[in-house]
Amino acid sequence: MSIDIRIDSYDISDMDERLDRAFDIRNGWGADAVSDDNVMCVDNVSHFPQGSIHAVMQMQQCQIFDQQNKIDKLLKHIMQLDDTVKSITQSLDNASKNLKSFSRIK
Repeated sequence: MSIDIRIDSYDISDMDERLDRAFDIRNGWGADAVSDDNVMCVDNVSHFPQGSIHAVMQMQQCQIFDQQNKIDKLLKHIMQLDDTVKSITQSLDNASKNLKSFSRIK
């Protein structure tokens, strides 16, 4: 038993272009699937069929956005804590200077 495989140059002449079109999410799902900067839209999480690679990518993008929001909140709190520590340190320095000058007066 033998199998003949025949590939003509015509069949593969535009293979790269066809692969690019096949893997371009805008080709199958329209321009609303991703934003202009190629970020997956997360407004409608049921936009893609469950279990599809696009649904998985959309879920991952939702998780990225969620984690970014949490990181932004943490950074905001860290900056507030840093300001508080600086304020306390400055107050302690001033109190120390006042105590030193007060002890010299006596």
